[in-house]
Amino acid sequence: MASAAQSNSAQCDLVMKGGITSGVVYPKLIAELATRYVFKNIGGTSAGAIAAAACAAAEHRRQAAGDDGGFAALSELPQQLGQASGRPARSMLFHLFQPAPAVARHFAVLVSMLNKPPLQAGGHALLAMVVQFWGMALLGALLALLLFEPVVRMAAPAARGALVFWCALVLLGAWWLWAAFGLRRLARVKESPLIAPALWWVLGLLFTALLLRFAVQAESAGRLLAATVAAGVAAPLTIGLALALSGLRFALTLVRGMHANGYGICSGRTTRAGEHPALTDWLTGYLDTLAGVNGERPLAFGDLWHAPMNGPCFSDVAPKDRRVNLEVMTTAVSQQLCFAIPFRGDQELYYDPAEWERLFPERVTRWLAQASAEQARCAIEAGTRAQRVVFGDGANERVLSVLPANVNLPVVVAVRMSLSFPALLSAVPLYAVDFTRKLNQRPADVAADAPFTLRATRIWFSDGGIASNMPLHFFDAPLPGHPTFAVDLKAEHPDFRVDPTRKAADQPGRVYLPTDNTGGRLRYWPAPSDGTALGGLIGFFVGIVHTMQNWRDELQFPYPGYRDRIVQVSQLKDEGGLNLDMPAANIDRLSDAGENAAERLIARFYPPDAPVSEGWKNHREVRLRTFLGVLEEMALALEPKLAAGRWDAVVDGVSPNTYTQRHDELAKQWLQRLAEFGALLHEPQTSLEERAPRPRASMRIAPRI
Repeated sequence: MASAAQSNSAQCDLVMKGGITSGVVYPKLIAELATRYVFKNIGGTSAGAIAAAACAAAEHRRQAAGDDGGFAALSELPQQLGQASGRPARSMLFHLFQPAPAVARHFAVLVSMLNKPPLQAGGHALLAMVVQFWGMALLGALLALLLFEPVVRMAAPAARGALVFWCALVLLGAWWLWAAFGLRRLARVKESPLIAPALWWVLGLLFTALLLRFAVQAESAGRLLAATVAAGVAAPLTIGLALALSGLRFALTLVRGMHANGYGICSGRTTRAGEHPALTDWLTGYLDTLAGVNGERPLAFGDLWHAPMNGPCFSDVAPKDRRVNLEVMTTAVSQQLCFAIPFRGDQELYYDPAEWERLFPERVTRWLAQASAEQARCAIEAGTRAQRVVFGDGANERVLSVLPANVNLPVVVAVRMSLSFPALLSAVPLYAVDFTRKLNQRPADVAADAPFTLRATRIWFSDGGIASNMPLHFFDAPLPGHPTFAVDLKAEHPDFRVDPTRKAADQPGRVYLPTDNTGGRLRYWPAPSDGTALGGLIGFFVGIVHTMQNWRDELQFPYPGYRDRIVQVSQLKDEGGLNLDMPAANIDRLSDAGENAAERLIARFYPPDAPVSEGWKNHREVRLRTFLGVLEEMALALEPKLAAGRWDAVVDGVSPNTYTQRHDELAKQWLQRLAEFGALLHEPQTSLEERAPRPRASMRIAPRI
């Protein structure tokens, strides 16, 4: 039985921005849009890729079985993510991120900083570092004791050795506990940068003087004063030494641990037995549940496309022919390239089964092995590949498996490759053969059909947000047949502060969608933190990274034909991002804002009392004016070059192996029509480009990602 949305022909596309835990904004947004629209194309990056895959899985279930249960389950996800369990009690969202054993202590240090202002977070991190790497702290304590014992003896030279030792130990412990107290309240230094540290030091000196006076009976006021000051100098030095040693140990072991774990702290696999499954394990089962897939294999792209799953010899399916089209972004950092998945290029990729067993559940790797073996067999039978591909050499040589074709690629693999957030989640290794290398060029004396070993080069795939955090370009068409919505997550505007106690629908600063063509043309940017030298320098370099990551997306936001369909959701500092342990209340607020964002899109583009909504009518008009404007600009630029007939000569020179006679005729007709079009547009009184909305767009040939 068809659902309410299926019975209506309205389709939409949806693109969602990345942002780690910010993804909690999407489930209710998707579920609300699903009450009015059927999703045709869904895309996203990082956390947006998770939401896109969940949306595609639920849409597959709806179209395959007429069952809206996937969207109903998806709408309940924010509440589930906020449920606490374990000791100490942590949210389900937190339990999704489980560190590899080699970096578990480092993760504990980072967790100590969650949901705290910068100075307080720094203090808690230093304390956690000492606790987690207590061996180095103990070494620092022993070295510190060598300083404190002479300090005590300075106050009372005649005191017995045992008394001096115990007094030095108590003094050292007192200063260190006092330092721990200060580090936990480091945020107050910002409020009183001179008074707070001075008060901490003076109180420490007072305790030292009392201890030396009454415990070891300081022999004179002069000796007591000298010893107290010496302790006041030794204490910060020894505390700093312990912190430095712990920090050094932290840094060195972190680098080694992350290197062994694919340059990330968490692999995505479950590392704590008996607890909640980690991200990749949970996501594999969750996507299958949303899609209504209960078989031996995981949900694959072929399921979404409604393509025959009869072996990898089956060719790819064009996006327009896919029943549900899911696309996510990933970044091949080793090649300095970005890719859309499903892959559009012709570069054959390989994977190491042993490496992927550490990244994906057994059910996923088993299916990959079956599909890969069948694909290799088909290729050999077709005579397109009869060589083995390896990585490494000698005893370290490993035979690689070909990555299955898109139709058989598990959806969870694509999502995991998109959300490999640098440092937090392990990068995903794949391999490709570099045919520029001499070792991969078949020698002249080796027959073409003889076995030949190719040596592959590793490619690390990391977070798709490195290249494009909101890939609006995935589904754009010059003249769209249905709306493509996008969701932008941004910091709150200083003039429209978000009140966390109020619903999103009741405050303009939480969710914004332009209601006419004048809205959304301007973009707010936060003022740089130039108040201090260090803060300004850090902010400057952070801005460079963000610019490299987001410049393309930011250019599109204010453009006509884009801004009217991009709904913006403001986030508070304790919402989304790296807040792995967000309180349930924060998750609820953010997910409710997502639901309100969907309501805004529906009200603008799908009012129930009109055959064509005002928003969709206006959007089509803007896109048409833009298209005709850029087409006129292109035609006018081409007309002088085409009128001379020089390009007809180029057509005549095209190789017969490339163009047949019919191709030649068609090409010349195209060039003639373009020249006529340009001549028509030379009419000075009327210009379509002048009537195109601003800022003006341009048409160009661009690489396909």
